[in-house]
Amino acid sequence: MENKNEQLQQFLHNNPNASKASISEGIDLKGLPLFNLLKKMTGDGIIKEEGAGDDKTYVLVKIDNGLKRYEGGEDDLEVDSDKKTEEGQQGTEETGETGGQVTEGEQEEVKSTSRDSSKYKFNGQEYGKGPLVRAVVSQYVADNPKTSYEKLKEVFPDTLLKRFGIFQDVNEAKTIGGKGIRYFMKPDQVIKLADREVVVCNQFTLDNIQSFLKVAKGLGYKIK
Repeated sequence: MENKNEQLQQFLHNNPNASKASISEGIDLKGLPLFNLLKKMTGDGIIKEEGAGDDKTYVLVKIDNGLKRYEGGEDDLEVDSDKKTEEGQQGTEETGETGGQVTEGEQEEVKSTSRDSSKYKFNGQEYGKGPLVRAVVSQYVADNPKTSYEKLKEVFPDTLLKRFGIFQDVNEAKTIGGKGIRYFMKPDQVIKLADREVVVCNQFTLDNIQSFLKVAKGLGYKIK
């Protein structure tokens, strides 16, 4: 990548709903320079903020500078250039995050992630998609402090989110996530169960969050 602007776009394309800490680690930029870059790109409409405080995350809204190739399998981003190159189209259609073919399921997972910035209200606070899921799971555990890992899997089964699962224990999350930041991994975001610690996935789109919302509302949680 030629500059940090492009590196950040690449990183957010591969890691939607990334936190400031994960961005800092991913593009090797810290402090005021990172703050200024995020502020400028937000002002330019290239990225958007979701959530607030420690749960604030960033998503890519459009591709600027005509970047040619992304590895996240996304083919639904706005490209801020006169046209896509043939190489760019082939890259988004044929390559996944590991460089292989993108399956239909994976394309489904990331569809419209970067365009949608829906907000949800829960317990008097406003959240983006990933932070909302984490807040609900955390609330369920707080309401049921004796919840075990197995029990939580029954309540929020992996089938609610293809490939990643709603949550995983810390070690499993690192394995599944690979080089990307796929889960809320900060120490204060880890959820402690009766028998182990888990982290919630951050790979949510307007489409794939619907199953989780149905389960959450079925448990009696009010989400608007």
